[in-house]
Amino acid sequence: MRVRFQILFLLLALPLFAGNRTDSVRSEVARWESPWRAFNKAFEYNPAATYSVPVKNITSVGASYSASKADDGMYLIQEGNAASALNLHTESFQVDKNYRFFGKAYFLTDQKNKVGWRDAEDYELLSPYLVADSIGGTYKRESYYLSGGASVRSRNLEWGIRASYEGGVSYRQVDPRPRNTVSVIRINPGVNYKMGKWNVGWFAEYERYRQNVDIQVEKEGRKIYFYLMQGFGIYNRQFSGMGDTFSRIYKGNQYSSGLHFNYSDEQQSTSGLVSLNNNIIQVVENSNRIPYRITDNKISLELTHERGLFGRTLFLKGLYNLQQTIGNETQYTPVTINTTLVEWQFATQSDRYQQLNQNIHFSALLADKKLNQLSVWEQVDIHWLDSRQNYYYPDYHMNIQNISGSGTVGINYPLKNSTFVGSLKAGYKKNLSSSLFQEENNEITTQLIIPDYDFRRLDMAFYHLNMAYRFPVFKSLLANISVDGGFHTAGTQTAFSTDICFALKF
Repeated sequence: MRVRFQILFLLLALPLFAGNRTDSVRSEVARWESPWRAFNKAFEYNPAATYSVPVKNITSVGASYSASKADDGMYLIQEGNAASALNLHTESFQVDKNYRFFGKAYFLTDQKNKVGWRDAEDYELLSPYLVADSIGGTYKRESYYLSGGASVRSRNLEWGIRASYEGGVSYRQVDPRPRNTVSVIRINPGVNYKMGKWNVGWFAEYERYRQNVDIQVEKEGRKIYFYLMQGFGIYNRQFSGMGDTFSRIYKGNQYSSGLHFNYSDEQQSTSGLVSLNNNIIQVVENSNRIPYRITDNKISLELTHERGLFGRTLFLKGLYNLQQTIGNETQYTPVTINTTLVEWQFATQSDRYQQLNQNIHFSALLADKKLNQLSVWEQVDIHWLDSRQNYYYPDYHMNIQNISGSGTVGINYPLKNSTFVGSLKAGYKKNLSSSLFQEENNEITTQLIIPDYDFRRLDMAFYHLNMAYRFPVFKSLLANISVDGGFHTAGTQTAFSTDICFALKF
């Protein structure tokens, strides 16, 4: 409870660092939440790239509630079929002469229903080496996030640094009862050099990841079978087994670095970014065994362009991601010491698993940047995904290739003292090719591998509606009420999500 109150205090205190302003909060909020803000994300990578932030001073404090529900066959088993979450959040960006200050904080409490085949958080990051049981249940979580940074300009150079801490505890209230404690620390320095119409920057980030998994069975005399998963229904039969307790630690170190540029004149603006990422996670178990190592390599390329067209502005964006995940496994042999004590000694080590994901995303937006007048904007998105997983021995594989397209129409309707904004999105995801080969025949195969494979290659239509109303509370205080709704359908199967948010912006 003490930690909760500290987080809530910080959520309320952070906006106090913002100075009182007499300029138009309404125009600042409009630019901050404009649909084209997502087309240049240099500041998310580089804390010194504040040239890409469309505002000078803004602070937001709010609360949101979200919920989702999916029919059978319309969700990933390890994600669960329903969720609800309450989020208290704040964010601030301030400019003071040659200095910029920025920060975020949130407190999140949520739960996911009918979660199966995982007893660890961040299952996508740690897959396929998860500890799991066949029972499953409702997962509850409390998560805390604090982030702050600053940058300083000196002539043509801007130096920046950002640091963040994320902590969380998740648990299940039925046997077996996992309690997962996650902590993530990030340090993100960067520099940007401005020369005429050019901005060129460099950034880096270090992330330390740790998750402690402690599982207990509280019912006296009861034991659960713990599966140490390896992928495609395979599990480590040497160490899996019946028990009333289990513990494991995930330790990770992630390093990333990259470059970006921007060229702008009165007619157009062009930006590019390249990012390289390397992440190594070790799985530590009893007797300090390290049976698994996960190596994740990723390259991201972004190119954006902006120019005037038909009295409005055309925004274009292309994104390419290539991500390789390699699973290294170590085998051990038992050695008996003093007739009773068994020690596990190293036997062999090799790469056994690989996943290769490719993403290509193209987006085009035509909008009016004059947000003080009635305007309508249109956006088209195309997304291509190719995912390939291979287990070398035995030789199992899964390949899935999808393409999706969507169109969005939005409106910006400023009234005398308030503003209404909204958008409607409709799209369709089509499976281009898919294949699965594996000969395991167990509970993991029938309850996890095949259902997830069927969902990932499912053709479906999707729709998204967003509405927001902004109105003044005081001279420099604006209230924002927003409602989001999402709907997915594939034949008679459906899934929906909704989010309601109230925020104060100043």
